[in-house]
Amino acid sequence: MKGKRLGKGRELVLTPAQRDKLLACTTGRGGYQSLCRHIYDSIREKDGKLVALVYEADMERIEKAAARDDQGTWQDLCREILAANP
Repeated sequence: MKGKRLGKGRELVLTPAQRDKLLACTTGRGGYQSLCRHIYDSIREKDGKLVALVYEADMERIEKAAARDDQGTWQDLCREILAANP
């Protein structure tokens, strides 16, 4: 898994509100906390924007979560972020 995480990455631009929601998703129950933590920890400011570098393995999990009809804070946030980053 670690080798895959070091693979190709994608930059996603987040709003400050999305960053705050992502931080809130790093705690609690459900098995998604580590994914949210990886993304949150990767956020940097670039050209005045908040940019998260999401590696291939995490991006696959995000896309799968967004494609399902599952309802929840982190799934909704994934859909929101992906919609803003076509």
